[in-house]
Amino acid sequence: MLKTILITGSIGMVVGFAGTLLTLFGGGSVRVEYLEFVVALLLFLVMLVGAYWFVVGEPGTREGRQKEKKR
Repeated sequence: MLKTILITGSIGMVVGFAGTLLTLFGGGSVRVEYLEFVVALLLFLVMLVGAYWFVVGEPGTREGRQKEKKR
């Protein structure tokens, strides 16, 4: 679970930081606006994949558990 949070969090922070820099220093051209939109879509995609990975894609958590003893 921690691995999932670290990976998606770091990707999200990089994409969000890029969007912030484009907003602050990008100017007002149409190309920059399209690029900001693409960055926002990437951030949304990272959030969706991270949520899916967090809920469904955690099969490695059972490897560390000990086998249950049968009575």
